[in-house]
Amino acid sequence: MVVSKLTVSEALRYANHDYLNQLHLIQMNLDLGRVEDAKKVILQQSEHCKILSNINRLGLKNTVEWLQTVHWRYPALQLQLISDVQSSIKEAYDEAIVQYLEKTIIHVYDALDPYTMHQLQLNIEANDKEWSITFHLSGNWQMTPFPIEETIFEVKTYEQTDTIWKYVVRNYEE
Repeated sequence: MVVSKLTVSEALRYANHDYLNQLHLIQMNLDLGRVEDAKKVILQQSEHCKILSNINRLGLKNTVEWLQTVHWRYPALQLQLISDVQSSIKEAYDEAIVQYLEKTIIHVYDALDPYTMHQLQLNIEANDKEWSITFHLSGNWQMTPFPIEETIFEVKTYEQTDTIWKYVVRNYEE
């Protein structure tokens, strides 16, 4: 399954839909007198916005777009983004990062068990000396191992089974 990039119109439609869903969730909690639950939703959305703002510091147009839209293009994955971006990454890595992340999701996506919750955690870290993106997928699928590809950055696989796939792409700046 190859999913194409979203148009601006599609991205805005998804963003508006997500925004309205969160507003409805807040309203429902308030209607039921669950003020603390409504506050929790507001805090979660605030944190999500901070993370999206933080990943913009990467300075990688395509990677940032991919990270911000992956949950719309692959809805079977529950996405959790974590970021600690202190400085930008060399633009030369941009397309290679996107291609690697996209290829790995495409590799497993059609094999996902439709009756299992699949969680993808992406942890993005960057400072002036190094950067890394940790890909941690959990759920249930049947697939062949992802073939090792040559890249312009280091890739280390920690685990690749039918329930967990964890790898890190990284590079050390000199």
